[in-house]
Amino acid sequence: MKGIGQIAVAVVIATWGVLAGCEGPSKSRVRIAYDRPAHFNISPSVRKLAVAQFGGKTAIDRRWGEVAADILASLLDEYNKRYNRYVLYDRKRLSAIMDERDVQLMIADTDTAAKVGKIADVDAMIYGNVTIITRQSTGYRKVFDPLSQKVKRQPYRKQYCLATVNFTMDNINTSRTLATVTVKRDYDSERDEEKSFMVQTLGIGGDELSPRDQIIAVLIERCVEEFLAKISPHREVIEERLWKGKTDFVKSGNQFAEAGEYADALELYLQGIKEKPDDRGAIFNAGVVCEAMGRLKEAQAYYDQAIAIKAKAPSQFIKALSRVRAEQRKGGD
Repeated sequence: MKGIGQIAVAVVIATWGVLAGCEGPSKSRVRIAYDRPAHFNISPSVRKLAVAQFGGKTAIDRRWGEVAADILASLLDEYNKRYNRYVLYDRKRLSAIMDERDVQLMIADTDTAAKVGKIADVDAMIYGNVTIITRQSTGYRKVFDPLSQKVKRQPYRKQYCLATVNFTMDNINTSRTLATVTVKRDYDSERDEEKSFMVQTLGIGGDELSPRDQIIAVLIERCVEEFLAKISPHREVIEERLWKGKTDFVKSGNQFAEAGEYADALELYLQGIKEKPDDRGAIFNAGVVCEAMGRLKEAQAYYDQAIAIKAKAPSQFIKALSRVRAEQRKGGD
């Protein structure tokens, strides 16, 4: 009887685990984008921009300064194609002109920026500097060795990277600073959320880069994105995690949603809701894909419905509802 009792308990636990696993956040995610205005009020008369090479105190900092300037010019070009806010002066042409005039490409103050900007005939010059700090050390964790049946200390590598980028944007016509921003981004291999972040983003720098260099490249790009949000219209991207749901319709819908096929995903979620009207995961996911498609009124209705299923709503649901309400107050559809 004792053995039968143990089996019965195990079956109950296993069944509960299966049921519990039907609800809750999944690994699938959807990226929702909103267009935002620049944080700083830059006059429309500032139209033509040039990006100078960024400097640094050490040879390593200066090398990453070149990378930062390249990333800034590349992303600014992308933003300009979408929003038509600025006209970017070609960096190779700028370098050739400065070499011809025997002017140093790296700029450190407003006077030099004004001099170079007048040569290039631009309205504003962006320049700055980069500081990189990296540390590697060895940590130890306790692991069980099945051969010796003992707990052993196992070494592992820890890594920390900090990128600090200083940005300055000067008006060439007035010799005044329009924006000065310092942005810091760091990576600590001991932080689980940073591990996940790097797993998703590493590789953007190419196969020739070491993991450390790839990490620094990602951090610098994040710094550049924050600066560009200050001076240019930009996109704010929100990553929303989908829920598991109670039917295979939701599982398939999540796959379509991750692939960006939102209309197909919505159809599957609606079939899941028809089969299980109390499936708040399917209802919430329907709201997410509607929001991703810009159908904010429908998204709000689904979020409201998902929240009303149970007395205690997940904070994720409440934040999503608050977000679409705020967007509608701004004039969204």
